[in-house]
Amino acid sequence: MRFPVFVDLRDKKIIVIGGGNIALRRIQTLLPFGGEIIVIAPNLHEKLVDLFNKGQIGWLQKEYTAGDCKPGYMVLACTNDRTVNYSVYLETKEINCYRNICDCKEESNFYFPGIASKGEVVVGITASGTNHLLAKNVTRKIQQELETIGVV
Repeated sequence: MRFPVFVDLRDKKIIVIGGGNIALRRIQTLLPFGGEIIVIAPNLHEKLVDLFNKGQIGWLQKEYTAGDCKPGYMVLACTNDRTVNYSVYLETKEINCYRNICDCKEESNFYFPGIASKGEVVVGITASGTNHLLAKNVTRKIQQELETIGVV
């Protein structure tokens, strides 16, 4: 079990390796928290292209190469390629940043939580990386409760 921590991401570089569905979900969760999100991927999900065109994220249209993670305060490996994700893990282990490797919780030093929020209230939910459906359902229930109690 891990201790929950809330981190100020304003003005911090968040590097996302990969431009597919997992990257999209994580980027959508991160956007309200103000980090400078840079995606490194040869192609982007169409919704990520929209975010790029609106100036909400940066995009380096290329394959990941060693050294790409160096400026990252937080790095997310969101590819379906185990070799790339493992390479990101090795690089980020050396640069002392927050890292989440989507296909291997053991290589991550934080879990990407479910987020329920309204106004100034932010709740992070995890099932310790073991049951994503449970975490998703709990997140949904807490979000409904926040809406019901009228948090501002």
